[in-house]
Amino acid sequence: MRRILITLVVLVLVVGGGVFAMDRAVAAYAEDQIKTQTVAEVSARGMTSGEPRVDVGGFPFLTEVVSGKYDKIVIVLPNLSGQGLKLPELTLVATGVNAPLDTLRSGEGEIKADRVTGSAVVPWDVVIAAAKLKDLTLSAGDDGSLKVAGKASFAGISVPLTGSAKVSLASPTKLRIQVTDLAGTDANLNAVMKSLIEAYKDKLVFDVALPKLPYGLKLSQVRPTPDGLDISGFAENVPLTQ
Repeated sequence: MRRILITLVVLVLVVGGGVFAMDRAVAAYAEDQIKTQTVAEVSARGMTSGEPRVDVGGFPFLTEVVSGKYDKIVIVLPNLSGQGLKLPELTLVATGVNAPLDTLRSGEGEIKADRVTGSAVVPWDVVIAAAKLKDLTLSAGDDGSLKVAGKASFAGISVPLTGSAKVSLASPTKLRIQVTDLAGTDANLNAVMKSLIEAYKDKLVFDVALPKLPYGLKLSQVRPTPDGLDISGFAENVPLTQ
């Protein structure tokens, strides 16, 4: 009896290992097909990126292949650049994906997602350059606020400055940065200098245009982080193939 049980266990492991290997092979094939389509989508937007990384999700994957419906597909685009702006990494999450097996096999037909969300961090140096800020820097406060610091010249006098700003969505493809508070760090500034700083502050409104993101993503949220501006967006009923 013991030998029979051992034999059965070995058979289960062998068969299970074969099924797992087949499942992973099919998953790898699907990932390659989606990667090819992603490269085409990035190129169609007039952009470039490093090689996409694709993860089609859980196990068993074969059940999703047979049904042609996938719960989630994650696509990571490194070094995405276009229209003068570069994102170190854009992460896309497609949910409710319909991808018939024949479409994956032939590369023809439509692969569609109910929703695609995207997120990326725009580094501070990229934000500052895109906003064309002069002698000013941006950073995130401990409370998630947007801080501004730098210097400006008034009547030939260079004055160190500190203050705060806010960032908002000017449009689905554009960020707006507005300095809301600005003051000299020297407590002995006279009233005339303070009024000049206040007038200067009112002019500090900058727009940062983002490239046309893949799959028609529209910005929905932006927030300061220590590394830069964290942006996110989404699109619905998205064709993942050209």
